[in-house]
This record gives sequence, structure tokens and C-alpha cells, in this order.
Amino acid sequence: MNDPYFIGLDSKNPANVVLGAAFQSYTVQLCDVSVHYVSGGNGPAILFLHGFSEDWYEFSKVMCLLAHRYTVIAVDLRGIGKSKATRADYDAETQAHDIHELTSQLALKDPYIVGHDMGAMIAYAYARLYPSETRGVALLDGPLPGTASTDLLVKMPFLWHFTFHRLPKLPERLIGGREYTYFKRAFFLRFAKDKQAMTDADMRHYASAYTLPEQLRAGLGLYRTYQKNRVFMRSHCDELDVPLFLIEGDYGAGKPGPTANELTKKFGCRNVIAQVASGCGHFMATEQPQVIADLLQNHA
Repeated sequence: MNDPYFIGLDSKNPANVVLGAAFQSYTVQLCDVSVHYVSGGNGPAILFLHGFSEDWYEFSKVMCLLAHRYTVIAVDLRGIGKSKATRADYDAETQAHDIHELTSQLALKDPYIVGHDMGAMIAYAYARLYPSETRGVALLDGPLPGTASTDLLVKMPFLWHFTFHRLPKLPERLIGGREYTYFKRAFFLRFAKDKQAMTDADMRHYASAYTLPEQLRAGLGLYRTYQKNRVFMRSHCDELDVPLFLIEGDYGAGKPGPTANELTKKFGCRNVIAQVASGCGHFMATEQPQVIADLLQNHA
């Protein structure tokens, strides 16, 4: 590989990722789970948390753009991709503890945490639990259960999957063995603004991260802990000075302004900025990686 800042998929098997010399793949043992991550670069740390239907690879293009200036680390959430599954414990608070344990093992000083989609809940929980140990958090088109805007949004028909994924056992029976088709039709093509940005190989890679029954269960667990995440959100309303950066795509499900206002007025967040990223649907790190990299550089 001539370009050290390259991350791509194996043309013969998209489940496998090819890393340039600047990046390395690791698996570490935490207290009760092993977690996989990919890291590279030098400088202040930025840690990326993916959303449902994807794994760490969703941030690969952004990582390549930022690795010249930052240490970039993208994590597979517990149970997804190469991270070990557990029977339960997929709520945001537990997974924020995972991320904190990882940052401690890696001796990262005040990392900037970026969460997309369901990963945004975990990034926010990290800010609440460890406010003195992060220099800021970016939330990319992610729900925050317990805020009025999110609780209303997830009841809308076009987000039917929030209810479906919380059903016991049925989603596994209907999705299992059909991950590629389900993710492609229900998520990748439906929520992207640029329908060509995500390749078929990308989609097959992401499907491979949820192929095992325990991997799919882990992904659905991000939804089945909605009520627990809602309780966590509403029980933490004390003043929070951690900078929060809310980013939505201009083709996204909602706009960040109302959530930013609610975080400020009802949840004690004193440093909130909201911005719409142009040219982006839900999968903004894939659709417009340069736009997202530039926005993060301005705040991280």
C-alpha cells in the first residue's frame, strides 16, 4: 500500500478492511468485554462511535483526512463487528463506561468524542459521566432519548424501525440472514442524500458486522435500551460545561436547533452549538467526509 493514509475494503471480501501503514487494528480486553478499534495519526485524540447498521469503518474517510493532525480512533461498539457481544448491557451509560475504560487504557488525555446516530447517545453519556475528561463532544444526527424533540421524532411513521427494533425476538427472526437487504433498503438508500456515496461493497461490509445472531442482538440492543437511556438523560440535568456540537445533514430527519435549545434550557448544557452540514443525509461521514472533517477541525 503506497498511501499510508489509506483505508479501504478488500475487493474479494468486503468484510475485510485494508489499512495503510498509518493505521493499525487492535482488540483490547476491558472489564467485562473485549473491544476492537482502529487507530492512527498523531496529535490530540478524536474518538469515533458509529451508529446502527454500521461499524467503525463508517468514519474511515474522515479518519484519513484528520490523521495528519490528530490521533484518530474508531471503535466497534460492544457486540458489533469485532467487539465481543454480551447478553445485555447495551445502554448508553454502560457503553460510555466501555469507552472511558478504553481511553484510560490508551492513556488518552481529554479526547474529543464523536458519536453518530445511536453512538451519539453514548457520546453524550460520556460527557455527562466524565465531564473533566473530554475536551468536547460532537453529536452527528443522533437521537437523545428523553428530549422532547427525540421522543416526538421517533414516533413518526418514517422512523418505524425504532418501534420495530424494540420488539422481542421478532426482529432477529425477520432480519437474520437478510442483513444486507434490510440495511440497504431500510437505511442506506432511504436516509442518504447521495445514494451513490455508499458502495455495494460498503453495504456488504456493514452487513457482515451484524451477521452473527449475537451481533444483530447487540445492534438491536441499542434500541431496546431506549427507556433506560431516557431515564439517564432526564436524571442528569445539572450544569454541564462540556462543549457540545450538534450536526445534522440538510437532508436529515430533523434540525439541530430545537434540540440544542432544549439541552440549554432544560438540561443545563452551557456550551452548545448547532449546525447543518450541507450536502449530507444521515450517513454524513460517508456522503461528505471533507465537510465533516472540516467541521470537526474547527471544534476539536
